[in-house]
Amino acid sequence: MFDSVSVIAFDLDDTLWPCMPTIQRAEKATYAWLQQGYPRITQHYSELGLFEFRKAFMNSNESYKVDLSLMRRAMLAQLAQDFDYDAATMAEQGFQLFYHLRHDVSFYEDVFPVLDRLKGRYRLGSISNGNASAGLTPLNDYFDFFINAADVMARKPDRRIFHSFCDNLQVSPEHCLYVGDDPGYDVVGARAAGMQTIWVNRQNSEWPVELAPAQAEISNLYQLLDLLEAVPVK
Repeated sequence: MFDSVSVIAFDLDDTLWPCMPTIQRAEKATYAWLQQGYPRITQHYSELGLFEFRKAFMNSNESYKVDLSLMRRAMLAQLAQDFDYDAATMAEQGFQLFYHLRHDVSFYEDVFPVLDRLKGRYRLGSISNGNASAGLTPLNDYFDFFINAADVMARKPDRRIFHSFCDNLQVSPEHCLYVGDDPGYDVVGARAAGMQTIWVNRQNSEWPVELAPAQAEISNLYQLLDLLEAVPVK
């Protein structure tokens, strides 16, 4: 089925690691940091209140939805201004704290055994809407190229982010297999860009009936190896 594939690209969040536990730890640590150094903010906002503020702030500018690092720096700067703190200092220190913890991820147990088998046989990479960089994780030893939405100011399912990935690796989209967990962002987006697609369904979810399915569905990455096992080495 995938005998023309020479490049495999992965989504990151909820494909190679669970997203929400990482984000929640980072948010909790950021809130504790604000409590210690910027108490006027946390006297006004509970953790939930700060979450609602951040959600509204992100929706205030389309660029913030694409560049999450820009959004977080700007949000922290706005909070600092609102409560009469030094905006530049608080925004940069708060962002760096969050960004460091954003990369303290717990990979699914199948990730590195599978990447060990794929490395050398395929060129590998990632395409992500989030602001995590594969290069700041152990994936840096495996991936030839990785791209985030902010790099091209286009987020999945926009085909521009997929095409930018392919252009950087000088590969035609039809020779690239995209592996991701989100039916719309990952499968529909990659297919519209001309890539081959596999849906990673780790949570045993139902595929949306209104969408055409991926070429294959897997519940773990070991099954990706099974699908590729009979493909001759290029």
